[in-house]
Amino acid sequence: MKTLIKKFQGKIARIVSFYRLIQYLFKVSRDPELHPILRSYAGNFPLCLVSEPLLWLKMVRNFKARFIKAEQRPYAFYAPPLSASGFGEPNRISKFLEDNFTVIASEFSLCAPPEVPTPSQSLVDEGVWNTFPLRRSSKTVPENISRCPQTWALVEQCPLLQGVDGGVYFSIVYPDTHISSHCGPSNLKHRYHLTIEEAEGARIRAGHEWRTWRRGECLILDDSFEHEVQHNGDKRRVVLIVDCWHPDLTEKERKFLTHLHQIWQKPTRKAVEKQGASRRKKYEQKPTVSALSTKNN
Repeated sequence: MKTLIKKFQGKIARIVSFYRLIQYLFKVSRDPELHPILRSYAGNFPLCLVSEPLLWLKMVRNFKARFIKAEQRPYAFYAPPLSASGFGEPNRISKFLEDNFTVIASEFSLCAPPEVPTPSQSLVDEGVWNTFPLRRSSKTVPENISRCPQTWALVEQCPLLQGVDGGVYFSIVYPDTHISSHCGPSNLKHRYHLTIEEAEGARIRAGHEWRTWRRGECLILDDSFEHEVQHNGDKRRVVLIVDCWHPDLTEKERKFLTHLHQIWQKPTRKAVEKQGASRRKKYEQKPTVSALSTKNN
């Protein structure tokens, strides 16, 4: 019985979180296209959410406080109660990518893609972090896809890829690089790292756990957790990063979020990113998980 109650509470909490997301986007964008979505989504709410909103919002707040982890701090949006762990367990997506490693790695080495500095350059304390994007924030990069057509054709077959507001890109980190602690925008997706070139001395932390990359293997990261990268080796580390939906989201929830992403106008995105930058700055002023660990040792 407790399990059923917890499952019901979680579902209500997630519904309310999506509803509040629409309200927030409407507030910052004043986009008229959000009106029908808001009306449609509100029409599907249980009657109790309308008749006793304060009671349910209080429950959601308590539910969130109970289940969110201290090291999980997405700066834009948090949807309870999605399963939460800094690193995920192997699944059908990671297996699919690993099964196609040879094709992807061969194409990358043959095309010698031109690298560009990461858009997140402010996170690089020292060293060099470059990327070769096939998709940026749900928008494809045709000129780069033409260099890696087989890779893109395979990636498009990944389950839970379609509609996610995320990227697909090769991430190249060079020796003597440190990418500072940070959290992603939401807990709605998982980030898959298929290791193309491993490098001794390169490692990644998510929450309190450190891991390394192994050639041909896929590491699964929930980037809503605080994470950082250190590379003290002597050769570059290359991974193909593929963003996919969190596996706990239902098909209806994914369709709703996809629709929301499709009408997310630039002014809205800029407003959210501006607020996100402000929140990231606030978090940077707090001790990180790694700093606290060092202090306690």
